[in-house]
Amino acid sequence: MEIRQLTTDYEKRVFAERAVYARATQGFGFKYKSAPQLSQTLRLETVYGFFETANAQVDEMIAGFAMHDLASAAQSFPKPDLSHLPPESVIEGGALWSLSRGAAGVARKIAPVIIGMLQAKAVLLYPICKPIDLTAPHRELGFIDACEPILNRSAHTLEGGPIWMQPLIMEGEKLQAYVRWGFDSIFRNDQGRQVFQVQMPSTRHLTRSQTHRTEFGTDRISVTAV
Repeated sequence: MEIRQLTTDYEKRVFAERAVYARATQGFGFKYKSAPQLSQTLRLETVYGFFETANAQVDEMIAGFAMHDLASAAQSFPKPDLSHLPPESVIEGGALWSLSRGAAGVARKIAPVIIGMLQAKAVLLYPICKPIDLTAPHRELGFIDACEPILNRSAHTLEGGPIWMQPLIMEGEKLQAYVRWGFDSIFRNDQGRQVFQVQMPSTRHLTRSQTHRTEFGTDRISVTAV
């Protein structure tokens, strides 16, 4: 399986289309943003797509998620109040979707690795809590309630019912443990050896502006488990 950072408008548009399809057909089914609306939001986010093989085409994406720090884009909802933290140190995760149970498991493990690489001080999530509670997997990892549930006025069930989100946060020692767990899950294997190919662009031909960190995230990193 390969995890790619998606950087072009086309790649993010395909991500959005696949995410909208997954939301409508997987689990209990719901509608949030349309594909064009989600594509627009993703322009300010760091986006990762999952593929079965290294040579898979963009439209063969099977899962994905997005992140942004609060210096690059605002919180999706006004609560919780995180003004006491430097905005560049707070990462909001979202747009998680999967058409494959296996890919969802990998996404669960790769996210803390990326968070650790970015040296985040806090991680914010907005999973659905009503009409179905999707917070349990995050609570198992150490996330806790950041405030009371929030009505998502932009989302609804396929039948038109309301959807509530439960803001969750992780910081401090729990965040450090979460990051260690991610690295251990991906890079350690007591049963044998795992080899990871990390592809990064050559810096010899990058301009000064390209080498300066101007946006959240890592630039075009592809990690492949061999």
